[in-house]
Amino acid sequence: MMGATVLFLRGVMLGMGAAVPIGPVNVQIARNALRHGFGAGFALGCGAVTVDVGYAVLTNVGAERLARLPLFRHTLQVGGVLLLTYLGVMCLVSARRAWEADPIAFEASRGIQAGASAAGAYLTGLLMTLLNPMTLAFWFLAVPATVGPVAGTARHGLAIVCSGVFAGTVSWVVFFAGILALAGRYRRNWWLAAADVVGGAALLVFAAAALLSSVRAFL
Repeated sequence: MMGATVLFLRGVMLGMGAAVPIGPVNVQIARNALRHGFGAGFALGCGAVTVDVGYAVLTNVGAERLARLPLFRHTLQVGGVLLLTYLGVMCLVSARRAWEADPIAFEASRGIQAGASAAGAYLTGLLMTLLNPMTLAFWFLAVPATVGPVAGTARHGLAIVCSGVFAGTVSWVVFFAGILALAGRYRRNWWLAAADVVGGAALLVFAAAALLSSVRAFL
């Protein structure tokens, strides 16, 4: 029982380590929760959770060798740069619309968008995490180097570790999306426009950093 508890807690810590640092996914969770409420932020976070749990599984079966292949890493970097650039530009476009919108019409459109955004938010979170080289480096390079296969040699421990990873990542998503959704209740057009500008700028900075890292790898 103690062994299972240790494995579960190890999974929780790994999940929190992957989810808590502020990066592109958390920026987008914050933006979604502010604009569309808890459900949209939570759905995007669930996309990220899916990838984190999947990576935890792959780490335990020795798939970190795949992450060491230059072609694989560069493909993810290029995809990540394109996705982050697109999302950053869309944030800035959304900021302009929020700033120019009539407050009453804006509230009505927000309610419509919130109901239709869950599936798109989940897919966005899935792709952002899947194409994030830092997430790949965390699970396939940092984790094996520091703690080894987190479930050890016994395969029955894999389910326990992944349950912990799920619990840790979901707990952060619920907390973070909940706080931002609560703040979003007091939103104003200018506030949402400012959040979109900050979020868009942050995503473009992440895209530029990923591009620079990719270029340096070729030099």
